[in-house]
Amino acid sequence: MSVETTKATNNARRFIKRPDDSIMKTEVSKLRKEIEKLDLNINELNNQINKISIDSTTNSKKQELQKELKELTGKQATIKNERTTIMDQIKAVDTQLKRKVGEIQQQTSKNSFKSTKEIDGKIDQLDRLVSGGSLSLAEERKTVKEMTALRKLKKDFGSIEKQQESIDQDKAKIAELKKKLNSIQNKEVQSQYEKIQKELDTIRNENKSVYDKKGSLVTKRNDLRKQKDSKYDAIKKLKSEFNEEFSSFKQQLNEEKKKREEEYKIQQEQEKILKKKQLAEKQLEEASKPAFETEINSIHNLLSYFDPSYVKPQPKKFGNESFITNTSSARTIEMPDDVVILKKEEKSYLEGTAKKSKNSSRKSKSRFVVAPDIITALGDLSIPLPTKQEDVEGTVKSLKETLSALESKQDEQTKANIEKAKAKIAALDSEEATEDKEN
Repeated sequence: MSVETTKATNNARRFIKRPDDSIMKTEVSKLRKEIEKLDLNINELNNQINKISIDSTTNSKKQELQKELKELTGKQATIKNERTTIMDQIKAVDTQLKRKVGEIQQQTSKNSFKSTKEIDGKIDQLDRLVSGGSLSLAEERKTVKEMTALRKLKKDFGSIEKQQESIDQDKAKIAELKKKLNSIQNKEVQSQYEKIQKELDTIRNENKSVYDKKGSLVTKRNDLRKQKDSKYDAIKKLKSEFNEEFSSFKQQLNEEKKKREEEYKIQQEQEKILKKKQLAEKQLEEASKPAFETEINSIHNLLSYFDPSYVKPQPKKFGNESFITNTSSARTIEMPDDVVILKKEEKSYLEGTAKKSKNSSRKSKSRFVVAPDIITALGDLSIPLPTKQEDVEGTVKSLKETLSALESKQDEQTKANIEKAKAKIAALDSEEATEDKEN
């Protein structure tokens, strides 16, 4: 996605309309007015209901009977609870009794004896037979053995008799609880309750018309209250529906805001890539110019300066032809002591002059003068500065050698610069394609 496409997308952003609450407010206002009317009607009915009443004597009698009826109802509840408690006790003891009887029946079912008295009678009978001497030796042994077994059985019956005593106690307890249950009767209370209820029914029948009218008014009032509740429900529903709509609006608004933030982020990234690409293209344009152009032009100018016979080639139309370069990157040149830097324009930058001092006949000393921009240009090319006229020839030679070396490498370096700039543009194109794919 290009920056232009992103901007077009931004211009076509969806407009999210805020929900209009005027309709809801109008409906709510209408319902509230209807509720106010209902309140007036309900208040009127309340006044009418309060005005309808029976005479004070009858009303006092009615209230007294209702109070008694309420007390009797409490008594009935108490009696019922007491009877229920006793019946639960009877049920629990009866269950315990049945379990004990079952245990005894399980123990006595293996023999025909029911008590220790019966066992003692059988033992006495067998003892008399043995004492009589009428039994054979074998019969006597058998009888003695049976007597021993009966005595052991008698001991076992001791625990059964204790269990039987417990059973008898349970039976007595059940009888006592039943007696108590029969003593707690609801008949008298019920009879009294029915009597009072009849008296109240008589009062109601005698004042039936009054009660009917009052009941009718109460029914109307209840209907109006239901209508009032339904209108409150309608208001609640209207507000709830609007709140849901408004919540949806806020959610869409937040989603749109998030979308715009994402779009802005993408646009910023794309603009960043575009700027990098424009810079790379500018660098490609610069790289397409011949390499070492500034250095070569500077050398030509220096050769023309040091060798007046040197014919400077036609300068190329690229860049600045001046040999004066950015002094911020130039290396510092240490000046020889006998070099004079001219700060004003001279007739000739390379000139030996002789001056005579006043009242002196001796020959003045010749001076070797070099302009500041020449010093800077030589420093940029790393060529030694001539300190006297005899050094100029060596400087010219160094300049020509440097020129030859730069010109021999110019095409190769220019090509390398172009390839490097193209590679940078290709990398930025790939980055932009990846960014578009992710978006």
